[in-house]
Amino acid sequence: MSVTVTFEPEGRRIRSQPASILEIARNADVSLRSDCGGKGVCGKCKVVITGGNAKLNSPTSVELKHLKSEELSSGYRLACQAQVAGGSLTVLVPPESRMAARKIAEVSIEQEVPLEPAVVKIPLTLPKPSLSDIRPDFERLRDELSRRAPTIKPVDVELQLLKRLPSILRSADWNVTAVLWNGKLIDVEEGNTSAENYGVGLDVGSSKIICHLVDLNSGETLARGGVENPQVAYGEDVVSRITYASRSEDNLKRLQKVVVDAINGLIEDVCGKAGASVERVYEAVAVGNTVMHHLLFGINPRSVGLSPFVPAVRGTISAPARELGVKINPNGRITALPVIAGFVGADAVADILITGIHRKSELSMVIDVGTNTEIMIGNSDAIFACSAPSGPAFEGAHITHGMKAVTGAIESVR
Repeated sequence: MSVTVTFEPEGRRIRSQPASILEIARNADVSLRSDCGGKGVCGKCKVVITGGNAKLNSPTSVELKHLKSEELSSGYRLACQAQVAGGSLTVLVPPESRMAARKIAEVSIEQEVPLEPAVVKIPLTLPKPSLSDIRPDFERLRDELSRRAPTIKPVDVELQLLKRLPSILRSADWNVTAVLWNGKLIDVEEGNTSAENYGVGLDVGSSKIICHLVDLNSGETLARGGVENPQVAYGEDVVSRITYASRSEDNLKRLQKVVVDAINGLIEDVCGKAGASVERVYEAVAVGNTVMHHLLFGINPRSVGLSPFVPAVRGTISAPARELGVKINPNGRITALPVIAGFVGADAVADILITGIHRKSELSMVIDVGTNTEIMIGNSDAIFACSAPSGPAFEGAHITHGMKAVTGAIESVR
């Protein structure tokens, strides 16, 4: 038996197996608040049943607690509690239940650091093959690369690139640009493209995602952008997302997909602003708390949410971007900084690096307030860190009048 649900005001219609209205809305990519992740705690996923003949369960005790009698008589239900068993249904998502636009503060601290990008581009003119020089294509490229850049060790090459190499070299009349990531040959491009060498920095927060496009030749930030993390539809705080991801492999994949889709949209946006080609972005470096870090790479964060709060990995991890579906250069890489422990993740490492407290003799404190808040205190001898979820305290999952930094929030007082 299937059900058909139409969500207003978008007019979006979806056919689904029997499920809660919240789950059906998620599958339809309908903007619907679920601050507690569908646990029936927050009471923020209010919807109005405006029509249809679907079989619905009676209001639950959770709904009787959160909804007023006049709301119930007007057709209000909590999307996480209302189970649709069959038939068709029209559901209105009222303004207060939609996810509002978030204002993104695109302010950054600039710090002078040595420019040592992992991605290096070297233009090459190779000698053409002849009867007196019958070296294979890759060896010919490698030899010329060693001659031009003697400090670079012999490079490795992936089979995918090796398959394309003969046609690239001949189409370019042997004038190409070698692209190396940490000494590994990841691409060969026709002509001299050395001026187009870009990377992106990603702050994957619980509430928002920020993207910076950087010229890896100069270190200049060319463009910035940000969006709300679409995972908020599955829970405002990290514990709610751990719960959702741990229920099934499909749920874990869904959380990874929505964040990767958002990242891809941001990369297209910042490249458009700067007039850069997405194909010329070769590395994405991401930070985030431990849960966001795990979800980005498709790692189940369940163990992070249970005592003794152990992550799957602590050190730097890197993977081909195509394995995660991140749309940069097909041979590009995505790298995440190390996490520290528990929920204190790679974003805390970035805080420490940019503020430089690890180099100072005096005691310093860094406080990063977000949906998940971290506090670091220390100096060059040692740094201690801890974290606590701030989202439930301020944003509404466990309080009646909570508010995020979205449309309608008080931003300043004159």
